[in-house]
Amino acid sequence: KQAVVGLELIFRHAGIKHEHNKGAAFFTNKMLSEGTLGKDSNLISNEIDKYGAFLQLSPGLDYASVDIYMLSRYVHPLLATLRELITESTFPVSELQKLKKIQKQQLQVNDKKSSVLASKTFKAALFGAYHPYGMSLTKEMINAVEQEDLLYFFQHQLKKGLEIIISGDVNTEVLQAIEEHFGDLPLTADLPSADKLPERIKAEEKRIIIEQVDNLQSSIRLGCPMFTKTHQDYHKMQILNTIFGGYFGSRLMRNIREDKGFTYGISSGLVALCDAGYFVIGTDVKKEDTANAIEEIYKEMAHLREVPLGDTELNIVKNYMAGRLLSSVDTPFALAEKFKNIHLYGLTYNFYKNHLNTINTIDAASLQQAAQKYLVEENMQEVIIGAYQ
Repeated sequence: KQAVVGLELIFRHAGIKHEHNKGAAFFTNKMLSEGTLGKDSNLISNEIDKYGAFLQLSPGLDYASVDIYMLSRYVHPLLATLRELITESTFPVSELQKLKKIQKQQLQVNDKKSSVLASKTFKAALFGAYHPYGMSLTKEMINAVEQEDLLYFFQHQLKKGLEIIISGDVNTEVLQAIEEHFGDLPLTADLPSADKLPERIKAEEKRIIIEQVDNLQSSIRLGCPMFTKTHQDYHKMQILNTIFGGYFGSRLMRNIREDKGFTYGISSGLVALCDAGYFVIGTDVKKEDTANAIEEIYKEMAHLREVPLGDTELNIVKNYMAGRLLSSVDTPFALAEKFKNIHLYGLTYNFYKNHLNTINTIDAASLQQAAQKYLVEENMQEVIIGAYQ
């Protein structure tokens, strides 16, 4: 009902996993709006603001994307600017130096936050510090990034090909404008698949503790490698995760927050990337409660393995998940996101049908079997930032 169009440009060969020089993917994506052959950053920013549009540049592990939301009557001038960004960006040295300085300042601030450091350390422990899925930008990597790295990545990766997802007030004029401004550019679908990722290098220690004496809290991350959305147990594990720690009424919340009072919040989740996946539990607790909190997490895992779910709890979770799926497709932009989440994995809409069917038909015995298979204490990597007391 609103005359608004959402446009997402997806560059499947411009994710962090495709870079040869560390940091090139991140800085190339973030600097697309910092200057082109015909415009500087101020002119680009003013043009986007003048038409009331919203631009978002998103570097990612598997792919990069550029999103713009705009009034449909301003599609032509905004798409002309957007084309410039993805074909004529120049990555001015002065703007690069500003962005590098900002990123180093943010890195310095974030590395003092135990929750940020815990997440970074956990991913490095699962995949390896130099694996694309386990790597985090360091000060040394940021310092080493040069304009030539961005120009090379821009020409050889980002400009290789794109796909466009359009949502909202899409009419004939909008489609014609997209064809006019982007129709001659190469498509990702015409390109060969990317090279395989390097082997995962798992940490040797099961428990990694980084002491932070001044902190009053410990940040905890527990988890293990899992699988992608194409795995046969993906939907089953999503339901099990919801019961375990995936919503406010989960077992972890009831035990560790409400009963024990160790934390304000605890959650678990499945992270599905294109070439790998992992399961992670995260919380911040008082230092003196660190060991007890971890013990209680494992107790909840054991309980799911050993005792079948009751009908009441299972029905509550089923209703919650079914309702959540319905409420997540209430706008055209949300529908586009749902489409993207299957398209990038080579899946069809049967993925959502299977998800809903699994929710409706799964029983306690199947979930107990999944817990026995996947919620195993011996498989869990532990990261603690603070102290283990």
